[in-house]
Amino acid sequence: MLNIHIIRALVLYSLTEHQLGHATTIRVTTNGNSFSVGDDGRGHSIARTVASAPYLKFIYNHFDYPFGSNEAAPVQLQGIGMSLINSLYSELTVEVRKPDAMLRLAFRDGQLCGHEVRDVVTPAGETGNTIRGTIRPELGGDGVDNTSLALWLRQLLPAHPLLRIVFNGEMLQTELLSAKGETQ
Repeated sequence: MLNIHIIRALVLYSLTEHQLGHATTIRVTTNGNSFSVGDDGRGHSIARTVASAPYLKFIYNHFDYPFGSNEAAPVQLQGIGMSLINSLYSELTVEVRKPDAMLRLAFRDGQLCGHEVRDVVTPAGETGNTIRGTIRPELGGDGVDNTSLALWLRQLLPAHPLLRIVFNGEMLQTELLSAKGETQ
């Protein structure tokens, strides 16, 4: 059950990017206790810093900040949600695609274990963010309820007619309701 709430939260981040006019497609994939949520929006800032720390490292490791630093830093609540998500996953990967660069951060058990930045020329429409993760085994449960998640994703579509949502490889369509409120 925890996984579905986290996936919904990440979809809402991508939906915000759509509402701002930057993303047209959100892709969601689930497989047991693993997931991926991606969009074709602008992508997080790669060069931004917070208190002299790279922004994305900061927001995904916020629980360690400022405790892992000798620097007296101001209290920052920014990114606390992403740090919480990171702490719940045994593996988490954040990929940011910009027109001229790609950033990939890999976390294992909440700790940064890989950081890669590459200069690339990204084809048009291939910018955005993708977050992938596998929930910690001790929090696992039975995986994601795909039926409930697909229903929730479909419910987003009528309010956002230009949005495309792809769930487990299938383009979702708005379900038409009959006069009695039943799906057809």
